Amino acid sequence: MKLGVVGNGKIVKRLLEDVHNLPDINVHAICVREKSLQEGRMLADRWRIREIYTEYSVFLTRTDVDTVYIGIISSLHYAYAKMALEAGKNVICEKPFTTEYDEALELINLAKKKNLFLWEACKIPYSRSFRAIKENLGLAGAVKLVQCNYSQYSSRYDAYKEQKVLPAFDPSLSGGCLYDINMYNIHFVAALFGRPKWVRYAANLGFNGVDTSGIVTMGYDGFQAVCCGAKDSDSPCFAMVQGDKGCLKLDGAASAASGAWFLTKEEEKLLCQESDPSSLAPEMGEFARQLREKDYPSCYDMLGQTLLVMEILVTARKDAGIVFGTDL
Repeated sequence: MKLGVVGNGKIVKRLLEDVHNLPDINVHAICVREKSLQEGRMLADRWRIREIYTEYSVFLTRTDVDTVYIGIISSLHYAYAKMALEAGKNVICEKPFTTEYDEALELINLAKKKNLFLWEACKIPYSRSFRAIKENLGLAGAVKLVQCNYSQYSSRYDAYKEQKVLPAFDPSLSGGCLYDINMYNIHFVAALFGRPKWVRYAANLGFNGVDTSGIVTMGYDGFQAVCCGAKDSDSPCFAMVQGDKGCLKLDGAASAASGAWFLTKEEEKLLCQESDPSSLAPEMGEFARQLREKDYPSCYDMLGQTLLVMEILVTARKDAGIVFGTDL
């Protein structure tokens, strides 16, 4: 994979670190904003990236990369991904994949039409801990309740309390807790149980109408799933599947769990332990494998999961009355 990276934020820095030693991935180029050029040069020097661009259209036409990684503000994911696909590039797009369901569907159809790969950069399906839960789901018996909590006090929330709105809390830029934090819980539940029968979102809304925290409830046959997310407060993070024979639990957020357990009154059985829960290497390695082996079925299967999550996110957002820039 000849990779071109767009952005220079925290997630991009982590990506560059994690793919550095992956044999199938070489980072050939980076594209940053003009005002971030110095930061881009520092990243290029550290990771030996030979090409630096400040204009995205030029980046797409001049570089020889075959795959573009989009790690920028959420509201631009759709436009940047579409431009890359139209330029004949495979695309890895950070979460949330898009703002609207229709945008996600359009990108997927475009990728298929052009015989290109398109991936959502969400770690959950590729983590050992999640696979351990999925493979041992039967141990819990009949599922009765699913609980997930991903709460992380945002470094930008203090500014928000002073009514200084940064992109993370700007609804016009697709900000807020649901699309940033709680979407991981929704990914976890949807990957295990598919499409819910109904979706509700009870959100704590700030002064500008953005959700700073909230609870998504999803109904399934015989049980409900409760997904708590917060950017305005902290708590221990976890994900649990409760059944009439026991409980399956992830220690930590669904996207970065340190391990998976099966719990009953009589025993605590460790199913899996992660050495580096935050690493992006497993998902990136899988993307590189699919590209190398032309494994379109695996790619398209995960795009189905991405599309389902977008459907749930949009339904939840509208249920809470949250208005994004795409609604105006």
